[in-house]
Amino acid sequence: MKKANPRLIAIIYSNAQKRNQLCLALQSFYSLMGLSDTKNAIEALHNNIPALIIVHDEVRPDKSLDFIGKLRQEKILKNTPILYIAPAEGTKGDEALAAGASFILPNSFSMADLIQTISNALNANIEKQWNNLEVNPREALQQSVATFREISNVLLTGEPISFARVKKSSRPLVDAIENNEFKSILNAVKDHDDYTYAHSMRVATLLCLLGHAAGFKQSEKLLLSSGGLLHDVGKMMIPHDILNKPGKLTDEEFEVIKTHVPHTMDYLKTLGNIPQGVFIIAEQHHEKIDGTGYPHGLKGSQLNELARMAAVVDVFSALTDRRIYKPSMAATKAIGIMSE
Repeated sequence: MKKANPRLIAIIYSNAQKRNQLCLALQSFYSLMGLSDTKNAIEALHNNIPALIIVHDEVRPDKSLDFIGKLRQEKILKNTPILYIAPAEGTKGDEALAAGASFILPNSFSMADLIQTISNALNANIEKQWNNLEVNPREALQQSVATFREISNVLLTGEPISFARVKKSSRPLVDAIENNEFKSILNAVKDHDDYTYAHSMRVATLLCLLGHAAGFKQSEKLLLSSGGLLHDVGKMMIPHDILNKPGKLTDEEFEVIKTHVPHTMDYLKTLGNIPQGVFIIAEQHHEKIDGTGYPHGLKGSQLNELARMAAVVDVFSALTDRRIYKPSMAATKAIGIMSE
């Protein structure tokens, strides 16, 4: 059976100008397939199965909700998330859900709402697959993503979670590494649509793995995994269009990116009983031996051992991560670049 393209979004919208505008707005984030009518859409969707289908109310010749019903009758598409764009807030909602729509947005949606809705839909399918993993990898992923979402909510509400909660969610990761089950964790997050979470989980895994190889005690590996998970939470405060910009950042945009470190430190200070090592990982993982890093320009022996470990792992992960604007780099090539 053909598999869906995990980055492909199909947009069925009969207004050519607005469909093209929508494709243009999303092209930096996803692969796109724009379809002008419902007549040939199902055949096109069979030939190139998307991860999500957007059906605008303005389609022809089928009525939008009738067409959603037809999609749900197709075996190969019956479980594909469908986002229905309604003509206005609160209209056709119940009818659309009854027809088979998974999510609904009004035609007055903001781009931020659209991207968040798409991301939630894609991640729901990815996280569902985690149920098939062994106990330790499954719990490591499920508990860490739950913690990460709590942190995201905290940034909005201002009510901090405890470090004990973070540490507890990191324990299955340590167990997975001690049982040589880490590869399934790295594979499971590579297509996750929340880049900050996916990168943080990869850093947590690789940092803990490095500590394991170096003979660290379990308590120290818990610190490494917790520090890796928390090291970039400040990126939740960075505008999406800068954080995920294809191509080179301007000097001004890079200055905005650099603020994720103080944002992270501000957040960590709201947690209780944070080990000093977690602060060091978060604050110094962008420092460099030659003093050209940030935020403090530390050099040589000024860098803590934890900071150097975190910097190595963070760079390796950044090179080998899949991003919206680049595929994953082979590990051997990344190591070659870092060795130079």
